[in-house]
Amino acid sequence: MNDRGGLAGLVCLLPPSAEAGVMVDWEAVQRAWELVFPSDFKGFLARYGDGLSDLDLSVLVPSTVTPETCDEPGAPLGGMGFITADTRTTWVDTEPTGIDAAAEDLVAWGASSSADLYCWLTHGDSEDWPVVLFSHGDDAWTRFDCGMTEFLRRVLSADDRVDAMKDSVPRGAGSRRL
Repeated sequence: MNDRGGLAGLVCLLPPSAEAGVMVDWEAVQRAWELVFPSDFKGFLARYGDGLSDLDLSVLVPSTVTPETCDEPGAPLGGMGFITADTRTTWVDTEPTGIDAAAEDLVAWGASSSADLYCWLTHGDSEDWPVVLFSHGDDAWTRFDCGMTEFLRRVLSADDRVDAMKDSVPRGAGSRRL
């Protein structure tokens, strides 16, 4: 499923601003999370930072938290860790069907102001992790067999393969900007 072209397609649809992008200490973050994040996610953060300008989608930046940066005990994975924990609780509470996964298989990478959750299903190699979306409006989970940046490219270009997103703010936003 490798989606290395997803980031390039996303950049064509919605070029990042010159000041966008964040630096992440990937070695420390991946050690703390005990997993390797997908390369397209790393590339996205380096180019776009924590979101897409003017769209209702925040991309979570992984971090490690130390006593110097957070006074809340038990928060070693930062905001992305908190959202992932909430996502896993939502998974259990909504009892999804049709997706073979356990709550601990999910890692959240994004969220919207309407409480939609964007996740990976962390089965196998990180380059092959599919996107799983929780749509708060209908309390439904949908799996997309593509990586994060390909998923975003499809949403922004109003691709029919993301019909579950037909009412979302980002849907088709890339084509409206061209």
